[in-house]
Amino acid sequence: MNDGLMVFTDNLNAAWYAVPVFPNTMIICTIHYNETTCDFVYSVVVPISNISAFVYNCIDLQGRNIIGLFESNATCSFYLSNEQIVFNYSTQDNFIISINGDNTGIYGFADDFLFYYELNSTFQLIVWPNSLNISPRAVDIGANIDYAVVVGYCQLAPAYAVDCGFIVSLNRSLSCPNSTNAFSMINSNQFAYSDPRINQYLTNSRDYSAQTVMSVSIAWRTRCVLIGVQSFNMVLLYSLDDPMHPIGTRQNGIGLMGFGKSVVWLDDQGEKAVILANSYTYSTYQWISSFVHIYDVQSDGFSDSTQPVLIYPNSQQILFRWMLPEFIRLVCSSHGHLAIFDGLGIPAIIYSTPSGSYPNTNSTYFTSNTVPCIRGTYRNYNGIELCIPCSNGTYAYSNSCSSCTQPDSFCPYGAVEEISYSTFESIEQDQDYPESPENTVFDDILMQNMFSFNTQSGHCVLVSPITWVLLVIGLGVILAGGMFIHEFFFPGIHITRDGTKRILKKMDLIGEGEVFQFLIHIFFVDSTNTDRYPTD
Repeated sequence: MNDGLMVFTDNLNAAWYAVPVFPNTMIICTIHYNETTCDFVYSVVVPISNISAFVYNCIDLQGRNIIGLFESNATCSFYLSNEQIVFNYSTQDNFIISINGDNTGIYGFADDFLFYYELNSTFQLIVWPNSLNISPRAVDIGANIDYAVVVGYCQLAPAYAVDCGFIVSLNRSLSCPNSTNAFSMINSNQFAYSDPRINQYLTNSRDYSAQTVMSVSIAWRTRCVLIGVQSFNMVLLYSLDDPMHPIGTRQNGIGLMGFGKSVVWLDDQGEKAVILANSYTYSTYQWISSFVHIYDVQSDGFSDSTQPVLIYPNSQQILFRWMLPEFIRLVCSSHGHLAIFDGLGIPAIIYSTPSGSYPNTNSTYFTSNTVPCIRGTYRNYNGIELCIPCSNGTYAYSNSCSSCTQPDSFCPYGAVEEISYSTFESIEQDQDYPESPENTVFDDILMQNMFSFNTQSGHCVLVSPITWVLLVIGLGVILAGGMFIHEFFFPGIHITRDGTKRILKKMDLIGEGEVFQFLIHIFFVDSTNTDRYPTD
């Protein structure tokens, strides 16, 4: 990817796809393999400058190693400019290429050979045996023409290979590239005995697997190198001037791998590192999660305690709608545009936006769009990061944070503007809680409520126990009084008493009428029989 073109390849559908780099694009140019002799493509590179061209390396149906160039004279008008075979070498399991800083040539690194492919009218191809003693996994030249960094695995014994890396001198005299300095890579002895990485090594450096993928990126402005070794779940930061002592390292936990599967500098300034922070199970390499981390190495350094300034996806920059959550590769352009590839090779581009805005990924396209910063936040530089809130005592104004000047100003974290405290109305939020009752024993509470008569509402009077007690007593008094009067004035007629007895017998379900019969006998019979109560 450069600032004008992104190219990716799809071996399943046997095609390259070229995408012009500009916002809200839906243009995808398709170039089929049948225009070449390719059967399987290893990789593709584009010039650093905004040139609509790309170089590929592949194998044909006979297993021969191929290098070729496509150029374009208009949008989606690519044609095969040149293609050559690397003769005398069999199919390579590890075969990588990189373009030099002035776009004049391609350097190739494979298990058995090295080559230089000159991008001019002659298209000269020069091939040498691999004298670096490395099975390459990643290479980067960057914006220079003199040096490259190659990382991979070195065979130290017949059944023992370890990760290694070299600074390689690229001779303009078209002589074979040679290593000048070696990097002090990861030593498994640095891990604890309980760490499974302590016994990690390869038996054959040339055996390719997804777990052994490595990545490298050079920033020539700061002369810093990022090397990602995902099998160790670690990324290392070096200075080109001291490859034997890392500036910093960062790992992503024990029992996992995948951190550093792909690394790149965000732009040509070489101040912010972009790292593909994948998590796979260590034993089975089963995918768990994928995130993109951006670290401000220039300001914050690089260590296990360094926090990223951006993690994608996030709540404001969500995953593109059609993308899988598993990422496999990152690339960046010199102006800070970021391209992400998911597990199916589907791309998405997050564009660098100007100050006062940020890239929104909730888009119908496979590219982000530019939206203004949320009120109370700001960003005063170009980039793909989110806008950040202003601190206490300041408020966001014109892509910066302005200090609150008034002594009674209210300027909290993320303030939109300066507001005086006098504009706020005081609200009394204290509420008196109800006092606890004097009685807390259930029996006491029950007795208190049974004999209380609450007249605050009709409902309270209706459900009060004392109301129904008084009602029943009143009905009983009326009934007894009426019968007593009837028996007093009409002693020989017992119609009222007999009827009442029959009714009360029916109501006395437990005593089968005996209780009410006894009561009636006392009140209405004995009260009229004066013989049983003699007088003095």
